[in-house]
Amino acid sequence: MMKLHGLSNKDSNNEIQLQRYQHKSFNLTYLYKEAAPGREKDRPIILVHPVGIGLSSWFWKRLMDSYKDNPPIYAPDLIGCGIDHGADAWDPEAVGLFFPLSWVEGVETLMNEIVLPKWRESQNSLLPSVFGLSRQGNKGYGCLVIAQGGLASVGIMLAQRNPLTVSNLMLTSPPTYKDVTTAIPTSELRRNYEFLRSTIFGSIAFNILESRALIKFFSNRFLFQDECDEEWLDETGRESVVAARTPVQAFNAGLLQHRSFEVDLKESPQPKLIVSGEGDKRAVDRQPYKEQLDSCTLVTIPGLNVLPWESPDALVNLIKELGC
Repeated sequence: MMKLHGLSNKDSNNEIQLQRYQHKSFNLTYLYKEAAPGREKDRPIILVHPVGIGLSSWFWKRLMDSYKDNPPIYAPDLIGCGIDHGADAWDPEAVGLFFPLSWVEGVETLMNEIVLPKWRESQNSLLPSVFGLSRQGNKGYGCLVIAQGGLASVGIMLAQRNPLTVSNLMLTSPPTYKDVTTAIPTSELRRNYEFLRSTIFGSIAFNILESRALIKFFSNRFLFQDECDEEWLDETGRESVVAARTPVQAFNAGLLQHRSFEVDLKESPQPKLIVSGEGDKRAVDRQPYKEQLDSCTLVTIPGLNVLPWESPDALVNLIKELGC
C-alpha cells in the first residue's frame, strides 16, 4: 500500500487506500474503500473520474469519505491518469489507444479480476454471489457504475458490455443527450488533436492552463456553483504534470465523441439515473435521456458541474436510494 495525499495509509477497515493492478502493459492504480462492517456482501460501487487538467481518481475522495456505512467502493485511475498516484503514463507514440474503448477495458479488468472476485468471496453461497442479495433488501446484481461529466461514454459502454455484472448506471453532470448521440467529424477531431499535441502551440496552452491561477479561474467560472476550495487546487496541482497531459489531449480533442452512443444507451438494460446540479443550465437539455430511454430518471441536487465534490452527501443519499 502506498501513501496518499490527504488520506490514511493504514490498512484498516473503512479507510481509503491506494492500490495497484495490472492491465495489459499498464501498471494502474485505484482508490479503494473497504465495506463498512455488515456491508461486505452488498453490491460494489465503481467510480469513473473525469479527465481534465489535474484530474484523476482523487476527484472521488470526498464522496468516498462521506459514505460512512458504505459497500465496497473502487475508483480506478484511467489509463494515463493518476501519475501522482504512481500509475504509468501513456505515450501515444509507443502504445495506441482507442477511445473510449481502451479506458472501458481498463475498468473491466479491475472489475473482473478484483472487484467481482473479492465481492463473491464475501458471499456465503452461489445465490447471493450471482444476485447480490443486499442487507438493505435490494435484490440487484453486479456493480453500480457512476461516471462523471464527459466520461459518460465510459459508463455507458461499461453498462452495455456488461449487462450481467453492472446493475445500475448513474451519470453525474453528463453531456446533453444530443452531444452523447452526435458524432464529431473525423476531420475536426484530427485538427483538434494535432493542435493539442503540438510541441509549440499545444505546449504553450498547457503551460498556461496548468497554472494554479488559471485552474482556479476555470473552476470558479465553469465547475463550481460557489468558489472552489484550496484542497481542490492542491489536488489538481499535484496531477498537473507533463506526463499527465496525453489523456487530457485525447479527451479535449473530442476523441470520446467520435461516434454516437445512442445504440449503447438503448441496448443496455440497466436502470439509469441522470444527476444534474441545480445551477447547471444544461439540465433542461438532458430531458431527452428520460424521453428516449426505458427506466431512466432525472434528478437535481445542489451544485453545478462537479457534484461529487460539491455535494457528496446529497449524492450518497441518491446512491442509498438505489440500494447500495
